[in-house]
Amino acid sequence: MKTSFFLALPAAAVLSAHGAEAWSSLDGIIPELKMGETSITRIDYSSGGALITNGGPSASAVQSVLGSLDAGWYSGNKNNNDGTLASVTGDGAAKLVSASGAGGGFTAVKFNELSANTLSGYAALRISFDTGGLSNTSRTGQPQNFSLWYSLGGEENSVFQAGSTISGLAGNVNNQSYSWTVSKDEYGSLFDQGATFYLVMNTDVLNASYAYQELAVKNFSVEGLPVPESSSCAAALFGLGGLCLRRKRGIR
Repeated sequence: MKTSFFLALPAAAVLSAHGAEAWSSLDGIIPELKMGETSITRIDYSSGGALITNGGPSASAVQSVLGSLDAGWYSGNKNNNDGTLASVTGDGAAKLVSASGAGGGFTAVKFNELSANTLSGYAALRISFDTGGLSNTSRTGQPQNFSLWYSLGGEENSVFQAGSTISGLAGNVNNQSYSWTVSKDEYGSLFDQGATFYLVMNTDVLNASYAYQELAVKNFSVEGLPVPESSSCAAALFGLGGLCLRRKRGIR
């Protein structure tokens, strides 16, 4: 047990020495948002309505609504199949329509698949985004939920949640930054098999007083933390040994 801890220490030293935040961009995994080019597809309420729930959707709802779809952007509302969907603004942000009429709304993005071969070079992934302002600052009490899900490579019939749902009132979640970190230690099967991610942004089931609220969400990003190279680990171990030797000599 002591040996394992000692061997893990140089890896941490390498990350510290070379910058613990040296994340590599994997943004190509997220379907790009471009005004006039990106199509946000409406999902009929008969199926998509399952994503509009208090506190965020269930795994079975995410799988049934999004599992069989191609990578891309999707939106819907609880006003049957009428009303405004999410739209893309000039700066590449998604303007989320949180509620239409007396129901609620959702916007979801299904990522391009990350292969096991790609993931083998990373110790962790970080999925992040920023929120912008509200379209109507007089309606700030509307519940918002952000949740991240994944299916393992080749197994889109089973969806699992990554981390926890981020929830809050619209007046509190706007103009903020949010992220999930998915490490190989916690999600080993994901890194071994590859995965497809789903980001679901939805409201609770609402009443009419919150109708037509819009929240901007932007700067969607996927980053990977590279696995430390063995040569770097060896160098760190050598440096650590030298430091210990110097300390022993100093004591004498």
